[in-house]
Amino acid sequence: MTNTLIDNLQLNQRGVISLIGAGGKTSLMFCLAKELENSGKTVLTTTTTKIFMPTPDQSPVTVIDDAVDELVMKLKLCLNQFHHVCAGSKHDTASGKLKGFAPDTINQLWQTRLFDWIIVEADGAKRKPLKASDSHEPVLPKDTTHLVLVTGLDAVGKTLDEKHVHRSKLFSNNTGLCPGETIDEKSIAASTTIEIKKANALSHPLFNHVFLNKADTQTLIDSGRKIAGFLQTNKTINRIITASLKDKIRVKDCFDVQKIK
Repeated sequence: MTNTLIDNLQLNQRGVISLIGAGGKTSLMFCLAKELENSGKTVLTTTTTKIFMPTPDQSPVTVIDDAVDELVMKLKLCLNQFHHVCAGSKHDTASGKLKGFAPDTINQLWQTRLFDWIIVEADGAKRKPLKASDSHEPVLPKDTTHLVLVTGLDAVGKTLDEKHVHRSKLFSNNTGLCPGETIDEKSIAASTTIEIKKANALSHPLFNHVFLNKADTQTLIDSGRKIAGFLQTNKTINRIITASLKDKIRVKDCFDVQKIK
């Protein structure tokens, strides 16, 4: 097993990566962008929802324009100097949020072939480690090639409530775990099964991966392995990755679903 996110997420050649779920999507987006940039690829980071305005450490330049033709011209100019560009349609200075684009706009940007990779934060979770998606979510471009469902392992052992789960009542309905009960690996796996099936039906990507983030301790690494065990018969999923984006050795485990026993 290699430790690069690129290898573990099966990022070969070119594609559109859509990140959904909760517990580290933005961090993963910019970590991936950095790895891809360092490998010589051109990368666009953006969103179909909203993200905080990137810092210079996250993206060397951010382009803002809601007109596609103008946006493409600006992106072309940026690529003369940078391999990684972030883009949005508007910047709300009051909230500090960068508003993204409709999925069709991202599809248009992909068709320009300006970028080897477009990474899209395609879901919102209000900075909670877990979420259950509503009927209008996630917001996926149809050209998605790699779907990555992110989950925060730090939710294990926490109480099922709005403090820890975005749309906790929906999570309860989906998993059978009652509000106020302790979130465990089985309920996370049950939610993952529902969310990955729903998202896969929306965009039909080539790869569906589960990214279990925040495996910052051996206990949480073990929790990741338990979740992987519950998902071992889910043929919609290609890989389950347990990782800590805060650690230099980021990837802790990587399982091909067909090989989990």
